[in-house]
Formats: sequence, C-alpha cells, structure tokens
Amino acid sequence: MPTNTTEVTEAKETTHPLLAREIRPIRNWAELLERWESAKSIEEMLGLLHAGFTVSLGRRHHDEKTYDSIDRLIFYFNIADGWADAFNILRKPEDRDRYYRWSDNEGLITEKSLSDLRRIIAQKAFDVLCLNVFKEVSLKGGGRNGDDFNDLWKVLFTSERFFPIIQNFFRSEESSSVFSQGSIRNLTCRKESSHNEKLAHEFLVNLARFIWGWKESNVPNWLGAEQQKEIREHNRTMRARLNSAKPWMVGVLVDIKRLDVLREWILSLDKACLAKLRQIALRDSLQQYRHPVQKDRRVRNLDEACYVGSRAAWFLKEHELVTQEHARLTSIRQAEIESEKAAEKIKQLAPKP
Repeated sequence: MPTNTTEVTEAKETTHPLLAREIRPIRNWAELLERWESAKSIEEMLGLLHAGFTVSLGRRHHDEKTYDSIDRLIFYFNIADGWADAFNILRKPEDRDRYYRWSDNEGLITEKSLSDLRRIIAQKAFDVLCLNVFKEVSLKGGGRNGDDFNDLWKVLFTSERFFPIIQNFFRSEESSSVFSQGSIRNLTCRKESSHNEKLAHEFLVNLARFIWGWKESNVPNWLGAEQQKEIREHNRTMRARLNSAKPWMVGVLVDIKRLDVLREWILSLDKACLAKLRQIALRDSLQQYRHPVQKDRRVRNLDEACYVGSRAAWFLKEHELVTQEHARLTSIRQAEIESEKAAEKIKQLAPKP
C-alpha cells in the first residue's frame, strides 16, 4: 500500500511537546516554599517534598529572605509530625465527609479521606528525612564518644535552634490506660519497624551516644582572656543543654529497646535519669489474664515491674548492682594501696641491720 509522503513529512516537522515549553529546575528554597504554599494537589506536594534536599538554599536577589539548613530541617520535621498516627493532629471531625480516589505506588485505587491524604504527605516528609538526614548522619557519625562525631552533631542537631525540634518530634506521650505504657511520638508500635524507621532509630541511638559522650572543648592557655571566656561559656551552655535532654533520651531508648547503649555510662547516670527510668518502670501493669492478680492494675514497685519484664526496672536493678560493686571494689583497691604504702613505710622505718 503506498505511503502518504505528505503525512510523513508533516510528522517529521511536528515540534516535540517538550521543545515548546519552558523547563527549568526550582531555583532555590524560597521558590520551593512559594510553590508549596500555592500547591493544592497531593501529587504536587509529594513532588516538592521529594526534591527539597536537592534545592539550593542560596538567594536569587539581595532582598530575598535568607534560609539555612536548619530552616529546611524544621520545615520537614513540622510537615512529618503525626505521620505515624492517623488519629492525631492530622484528623478533623469533618474529614469523614470528604473522600477522594487515590492510587498508590502499586496502582491500587482506594478511597482516602482528607486525614488520609495528610498522613501520606506527612509520611513522605518523614521518609525524605530518613533518607537524606538520618541515614547520612548515621554513616558519618556513630562513634562511641563525642570526638568521633562530625560537626553536624556538635553544631546542628544539638544547636539551640534545632535540638528542641528533635525533642518535640520524638517526645514521650503517656497513656492513661492500664494496658499501655505510652509511646514515643512519630515512632510506630510495630514489632518489626520499616527500613526508614530503623534509620530513625539508629539516628537516635547515635544522638544518645553523642549526648553522653560529649566532652568539653579545651581552653588553651595561649588564647586571649575573651576567647577563653567564650569557650568556657559555650562548654557551660552545651553541658546544661545536653544534661537537660538526658531524661528525654532515656525515654526514647526504652521505647526503641536500646537501653543497652547506656551501659557504657551506667555509673554516671544522674538522679534525673534514674527518676525517669523509675517513672517508666512503674507504668507497667499486672494483667489478670497473664499474672496472678484479681484485677488489672499498675505495678506498685520495681520488683513487680521486674516481674512483668520491664526493661527500665531491670536496668535500674543493674545500675544498683554495678554501683554497689564499683564502690566495693574501689574501696578494696584503695585499702590495698594504703596497705602497700603502710608496708613500704614500715620497711623504711625498720632498723637497719
């Protein structure tokens, strides 16, 4: 059958649809925020969240607002808040009246309420944090003392601006039910965590190691008086900030089943940390269907908490044992040293033959 040469020629001369339109990347973080504020569809919002860590933080012109890495992190943490709980801040009473057809990554089409869509967006923000922040700093940091951590830990994550954001995002939420101990916000209660949530767990473990392993900066004698004062003030401020965060971190470690991290510093746990462990231990419960009690109730002491398997209670028992043995062995060593000194003294004072 003869080919219509006119149609072929016209097809060849047709402009490609991509050649007929402007294409460029998002210029900077300020533009991304503008697009975020104007976005209406969930697909737009997911796309912007996906690209957020590839966008420049620089300014296009001198009167544009300046943003830094902390601004970007705060944005993502704020959007991700509530991702693990559909019945939390992401739900409104009127959401049940509006449903939308939504297709997931596997092409499955389901009905989603507004709160469901909000949760999808929040989870996307959390996933982006896991892959671009938690994973990265876990690879770069993770040493067993403060000196092994890079500047992200010292300057960024424990900064006055950002540290409270982390603590609020992973804060403890108590339960009034006798059957529940409470949980850590934005961490699920699943027995097997997702890959991304495991990255968040590892980030928190490394943060705990930094909090307890941090060491004050040296104050060189050759520096001027003003510089020495600044270093001492920084040390004081940083020490106070990290010490105040320790009880919070104890709660996190209990929830993610990583109290073992604190064994390295078990002798240096302060009263606030021990009180937090006790508080957590006493949230456990004796349940009629599992334990020999007439009705469900909270445990009344640490022994009962140990009986029901409380990790916090057993760690307190371990702390008590280690502390006692450390004191006993320290006393023995000191007595032996004094005995050796006395024997040497007697030897020196003995009459010479």
